[in-house]
Amino acid sequence: MVKTILKPMYFNTSILFLMVLVLPLLQLGSCSSDYDILSEIIINDTLAEDETFISTLQITNFSIQSNDNIGLNTDIIGVIDEEKNLIYVEIDTNNISTLQLKPNITVDSTSTVEPDTDTPQDFSEEVTYTVTSDTSGEENYTVVPTITEPEIVETPCTNSRQESSPIVVTENNQRIENLHIKTSNQHGIEVNGFTGVVISNCIIEYTGAYMGIKFAEADNLTIENCSIKYTNAPSSGPLPDATRNCIEGLYTENLVITHVKVEDGSTGIRLDQCDASVLTYIEGHNMRGPFPRGQLVQYDKCIGGLLENFSVINDRDVAWTEDNISIYKSAGQQIKKGLIVGNNSPSGVGVMFEDQNTEGARGGTGGLVEDVDFLQMGNGVASSVEGSGNVTFNRLRAKQIICGELGQGRGLPASNSLIFAAFETSGGNKIIDCLVYESCNPTNIIWPEYSFELVDYSDDIDFEPRSPIILNFNCTSND
Repeated sequence: MVKTILKPMYFNTSILFLMVLVLPLLQLGSCSSDYDILSEIIINDTLAEDETFISTLQITNFSIQSNDNIGLNTDIIGVIDEEKNLIYVEIDTNNISTLQLKPNITVDSTSTVEPDTDTPQDFSEEVTYTVTSDTSGEENYTVVPTITEPEIVETPCTNSRQESSPIVVTENNQRIENLHIKTSNQHGIEVNGFTGVVISNCIIEYTGAYMGIKFAEADNLTIENCSIKYTNAPSSGPLPDATRNCIEGLYTENLVITHVKVEDGSTGIRLDQCDASVLTYIEGHNMRGPFPRGQLVQYDKCIGGLLENFSVINDRDVAWTEDNISIYKSAGQQIKKGLIVGNNSPSGVGVMFEDQNTEGARGGTGGLVEDVDFLQMGNGVASSVEGSGNVTFNRLRAKQIICGELGQGRGLPASNSLIFAAFETSGGNKIIDCLVYESCNPTNIIWPEYSFELVDYSDDIDFEPRSPIILNFNCTSND
């Protein structure tokens, strides 16, 4: 809404006196030219003494542009309601890897906008921007987002899938769907150099020194409604080597993995230089390693990425974990709405950001872990270490911390059961509204505390953990 302030004009008495003296003289000379000169004197003097420029407190353009936001595929244009000071934006999560976004806002050249548009805001909910000027006061605009979630595709029955040998993709936009793949002599599905591929409604059972799904240079790949399991794993402990991941991807942008179950692989999902990925509704069980694998998800030299609505349940007498989620030489990842149960590594933690500024790292620093529950952690819950920084731990909850033997003879936690760590960090790390309940080592919650810009946690409230993700891929012939 435009608001204009009008100021009354006051006639300048000095000009009136000047006119009395000058007008008789003008009558003796060239009337038109001298009159113009006098008019210009009066106008200029009036402007100089009485006119004040009034700023317009108005947002004339609001957009969220892909070239300003890593992980955004298409520009988002806001629709402005000037009467209500509302800005409507439609955000399709199929086209974005994070809702932490920087907008482009156009206002009068003499006005300013808060919050600063260089600072990303969480557009999962309404955001208010204030337009301010020295001459006109301030005006608030509220951005109202409409979030479009990916369509949830019903998982078909197992008996509707066709038995299949391994698949090697041969063309762009190829669809692989409704298959039950069993393999022991090659990767279950392999994609190399083809884009727009869709893998949907598949069960993959693989064994040997292979992957369930392996891809490289496969931009815009979608993996949805799939169950991927390493078969023939030992009853407990690690796999023979660290190359048997359920899903492994290289050099791929705009990857979507949704409603996927991973079991007993070296790592569930390993991504190397895969930017702007979106991972949602991920169910994991018993990651088997060995080192350096053992994660539900590992980001390696990736820029951006969202992991949201996930769970991993590791039986510490079966699994062989490292970090449950590893962000290595990567930045900008958003880890949200998850449940992590079980870590038996003496050196592994729940979520680890590390080496964001070392050789080969990509994306700078920064990341977010939000609304994640941690149970049965030994060496740590969340860390930002060895050159990483600007990482925020928001609303994390932890309990059932382990101080003793971690399982399978792997020993004791190397950190003496620390919760939060930020050693050798570049700074800017924050702990916000977190909860640690009945730690087995209550004097060892944060180390070192001076490495955190903000520390806000409590330690006296029990909580009911988040429910795990449960995906059903089986049904009877009568369903």
